[in-house]
Amino acid sequence: MSNLLQWRKFGLQLQSLMAPSDPREQFEATLLTLEAERKSKIYAVVHTSGAHHLCQPDFWGALRRKEQFAKINTLEILIHSPGGHANVAYRLAKYFRAHCKTLNVIVPMMAKSAATLMCLNADRIFMGEFAELGPLDAQLRDDFEKGQDFFSPLDEFKSMEFMKEYATGILDYFGSVLAERGMSVKQALHEAITGTVGIMNPLYAHIDPSKVGSYRRALSEGEEYAKRLLQSVNHPAAEELAQHLVWDYPAHDFVIDREEASAIGLPVRPLPLDQERILIGSLIGLLRDELPYIGFVQPVRKKRTVGKKSAKKVPIPVGAASRAGNGAARA
Repeated sequence: MSNLLQWRKFGLQLQSLMAPSDPREQFEATLLTLEAERKSKIYAVVHTSGAHHLCQPDFWGALRRKEQFAKINTLEILIHSPGGHANVAYRLAKYFRAHCKTLNVIVPMMAKSAATLMCLNADRIFMGEFAELGPLDAQLRDDFEKGQDFFSPLDEFKSMEFMKEYATGILDYFGSVLAERGMSVKQALHEAITGTVGIMNPLYAHIDPSKVGSYRRALSEGEEYAKRLLQSVNHPAAEELAQHLVWDYPAHDFVIDREEASAIGLPVRPLPLDQERILIGSLIGLLRDELPYIGFVQPVRKKRTVGKKSAKKVPIPVGAASRAGNGAARA
């Protein structure tokens, strides 16, 4: 009987070793390991599905943990996010900057759109080999005309740029053809303008000036936030870089990889390969189960018991009422 009990105990131990660990515990253990290696304090901003993005609860969560930001020498923000609200990203970036001597950002995989904005006042941005940032063009929704899908107001301006180039091409073509047929330059230009206006008028009639104005304001918000964050770290080309991030990329999902980010003047450093590997491994567990994670990891606590040695407690998120409640959907 004793042998049977021993084998049963061994089987249960083996089963527990083979069973996958809790993804939150694995992620927290990874952060604690990295904090020791990098001699920093790491604050995680991890969004794991379309329902999770930068919004007001993320800022309130950081504010509630204000005492945890005291006397931090090197603060590192681990980001995995598709973006969110630019004003929240701006406020968080300033908040993080104000509560440390050195501010770094760690991007193992993705920090797009407003999450890119949050990187702009960092001293260094550590990016993995396949990590990506993204353009800062705002994303809007027009339920009446465009349905539930988000769209970039930059589309309207890119369309107008194309029409301007198209109109110039038509004017040049008409003018040269008419001049070749013996018309004077003055007469050819007059006829070419009339023909170009006739072609372009129906196209421009579809443009609503009030919408264009509102779209311009939306794009200006991200551009101004970016410029101010870059200026706060004395970036030598703050205004030009902010303008580039908003206006010069062809699509909102365009990949700004490690090489591109460095080329446009961001303080990018390669994330060490061993750290990249364990971070991606722990993030995959959260992504698989759609478990967002916002905040610091609490140091290991000891539980006091009468007549027994103190029991160790697994790390838990600071301020979380329970493990299931940490980093709930923010949308």
